[in-house]
Amino acid sequence: MLKFGVIAALLVACVIVVVSAFRTKRFFSCVILSALHGIGAIFAVNALGLVTGLHISLNGYTLAASAIGGTPAVIGMIITEILFL
Repeated sequence: MLKFGVIAALLVACVIVVVSAFRTKRFFSCVILSALHGIGAIFAVNALGLVTGLHISLNGYTLAASAIGGTPAVIGMIITEILFL
């Protein structure tokens, strides 16, 4: 059941990114920059993990979530990591 909730949340995030990109009239640059910000944020969290003790594992799901959701998705993964693990 949790799997479907995560998939639904990712789909909602994807729709939000696509709608906001269409509204700015720069669809491809917005989507690519959002993906780069998210992936850069997840690598920055892991680089600072030596100091903070916080680590997000890099796999297909976390990279896809950070690419689709951008920095807010990475912040959500950080909050999930702190609260539940």
